[in-house]
Amino acid sequence: MKKIDVMKVLPEARPASLRPADDPDRLARIVAAATTAPSSRNGVRARRRRLGLAWRVGIAAAAGVAVAVPLALMGTGGPSADPAARSLLLAAAEQTGRTPTGTGRYWHTRGANWGGLFSAGRTHGFCKDETWVARSPADPSWWVVHSWSRVEAAPDAPPPEEGSFDSRQAHFTCARGNRALSEQTDTTPYAGRLNDFAEPGSSWPNVNGRPVTVAELERLPSDPEALKEVLIGWQNADLSDAKRDEILFQQAAELLLELPVPAGARSALFTLLADLPQVRSLGAVRDPLGREGVGVAFRTCETRYGTETRILFDKGTGRLLSVQNAAGKQGCGDLRPRSWTAVLESGWTDETPELPGRS
Repeated sequence: MKKIDVMKVLPEARPASLRPADDPDRLARIVAAATTAPSSRNGVRARRRRLGLAWRVGIAAAAGVAVAVPLALMGTGGPSADPAARSLLLAAAEQTGRTPTGTGRYWHTRGANWGGLFSAGRTHGFCKDETWVARSPADPSWWVVHSWSRVEAAPDAPPPEEGSFDSRQAHFTCARGNRALSEQTDTTPYAGRLNDFAEPGSSWPNVNGRPVTVAELERLPSDPEALKEVLIGWQNADLSDAKRDEILFQQAAELLLELPVPAGARSALFTLLADLPQVRSLGAVRDPLGREGVGVAFRTCETRYGTETRILFDKGTGRLLSVQNAAGKQGCGDLRPRSWTAVLESGWTDETPELPGRS
């Protein structure tokens, strides 16, 4: 018996009314569109992943074959957070997008922070402070420290490594940006002008060490992809995809925790986090002040160092409660708490700061 070629018979059996018009250039157009090079900012691995998927979809479409495309790859350009983390983050995006940030003369934040000198193996200090960031550059911005603890060497701390800080020499605990108070010269309550921190990395507000203005923050886009491009533009050039994602996570955490970001951009930040690979859910957790919330984390594990950044937020409102950082010297096998910042309240106000020691 003669073998039947099914792939040949089926097209011939199709009614003439259902046959598409001849289009010999269709496949070439699909392949050309699928292989159009995206922006170099998206990274080599992301390009290969998208091009491979687009090529398979393009060829299958040209042949009239239905293709199931993973949802995580459609519209995001790469794998996203684990399903549990993604669900939490997208819910927070929806919640925070419905909460207006208001307006006022100052963005006022009150909170607490704890941090130390991990490399020197010393104890950490705790302080309670607040910031008053002026909307107008003509008005001064202020950092007010209400209380702090003394930094002392732990009894069982190893000797400091060569070139590292020693807390017995540094004498500080409260920090804002890279600026810190000195227990030798500063007393609490303390008030200092944030505007005086003029050098990059020490000025505040900043995002991952980059000084930012209120005007810049208010112009942040509400589209996640456009916002991602802005944040990548704030980073150093020539970073690997993994390092870029790590810094994106940190940038989003800093923006959401303490800075005056409009509701649309806040929502976009949560969506951006949901699209980052390696973001995992922490589930229900308590923040350093004992408040109930949910959390997600981003971990980087290398041979000689490891880091983890955690963001904890209110499940009902999407408001960030705290950001926590841990670090290790043997990948992620010896991660230890390094610092945390918790916010008790934040928002725009027309009130005038009450500054200790100043009239």
